Amino acid sequence: MIRHVLQSWRSLRASEALVFVGAALLFGAIDLSSLLELRVGDQLPQVLARHLSLPLVSCAVLLLCWLPATRSSAVHPRRRWRLVAATALGSALAMAVIYPLADMLPWPSLCDLYAQAHGKPRCTMFRPTAIVGDTLWIFMPALMIVGVLEFRSLRRRQEQASQDLLREHSQLRRQALAARLAALQAQVDPALLFDALVAVEQAYGRQDPDASARLERLIRHLRLALPRLPRHQLLPPGGNAGATLGGEAELIASYLDLLRDLGGTPPAFDSELGARAATPLPPMLLLPLVQRAVRLGHPRRCWLRADGRITLSFDQEGLCSDDADLASLRERLGVLDAKLVCASGAGRTEFVLEIPS
Repeated sequence: MIRHVLQSWRSLRASEALVFVGAALLFGAIDLSSLLELRVGDQLPQVLARHLSLPLVSCAVLLLCWLPATRSSAVHPRRRWRLVAATALGSALAMAVIYPLADMLPWPSLCDLYAQAHGKPRCTMFRPTAIVGDTLWIFMPALMIVGVLEFRSLRRRQEQASQDLLREHSQLRRQALAARLAALQAQVDPALLFDALVAVEQAYGRQDPDASARLERLIRHLRLALPRLPRHQLLPPGGNAGATLGGEAELIASYLDLLRDLGGTPPAFDSELGARAATPLPPMLLLPLVQRAVRLGHPRRCWLRADGRITLSFDQEGLCSDDADLASLRERLGVLDAKLVCASGAGRTEFVLEIPS
């Protein structure tokens, strides 16, 4: 209990202190409006000091009582009653402190000046009705201030919870997309696989010396694609599931080799990645672009380089036209807060992929 109180006092924010101090000075200034009816003379500094210092003392007492209540559990079912009780306790304690302090201060009050001007005895504060009235005078405005601060705190907590939910939703979307991309990548085209197996069987049947190499290339492609699926059962925070830029480049190369073994004329593939080969990359972002280029045209060369951005180039123009495949890829990139820019001209097409780190 004592530890909570001390920690709550240390957690005082400047904005909270400013609210209480501003309210104290405002109520002190309201009392000082009576100066317009009295001739204070050289006693003005003393009157100002008295009527501004006492509200500040009340403010400090209220603040010390309010902080432990407002720093308690935000979801406690009796939180509002705690705040009301803390405000009432602070008001009573403020009166218990202010009355002896006001009696000890040598500075005159406005009531004293008024009594002196009309030949009456000095004002006394120790009256039951005055104590009750002054306590309510502190309690009601203080309760309004506490209510406003609680409303602001509630709104701030709601905004923070909303931001947390949006952030969690974004992370879940990223992970779901990464899992879906990985599953797509792990799915080998049945027709492609069947044709490759038939081609390898025929090569062995005619004792082709290249049959063993063909089989090795098919196995390499399957090893690059298929093992990715089990590792996505537990996704890392980034959602990349261990996929790297270098691994995606190997997958593209193995896919083009497989097409070449089937009698196709896929483009020659070169990659310039250097130290960026280990850069994490969500899977199934580059291979669809290569498959699309092979399907739409007949590029002879394909380059992949990374220099802050990932650039996939083809020696054929006219590959930037929007279609279902490109729209689907852009949708995936939108979930990842990434961007794909395509530029075509002078016998060349470049896809520039920008992925936030």
